[in-house]
Amino acid sequence: MAKREGHVFQVDSDSCFGCAACVALCPLDALRLEGLLAVVDQGKCTHCDHCIPACPVHALAIIEEVDLPGNNRLPELVAQ
Repeated sequence: MAKREGHVFQVDSDSCFGCAACVALCPLDALRLEGLLAVVDQGKCTHCDHCIPACPVHALAIIEEVDLPGNNRLPELVAQ
């Protein structure tokens, strides 16, 4: 799957509790645990979505970055 232009992979740090289900399923080793939090390597992640359904607390999403006035960036949820 081609990487989605203008999108990033996001881990909700308030929800993630470090179960590592996503880490085990990532075919590119783009996810790792740091303490009790899944962390993504944006350079390795291709937005394949293999990990997203594995998360029991729905802490994973691919989000679109939207340009706002003043050069602020605000992500919008596009998949979870």
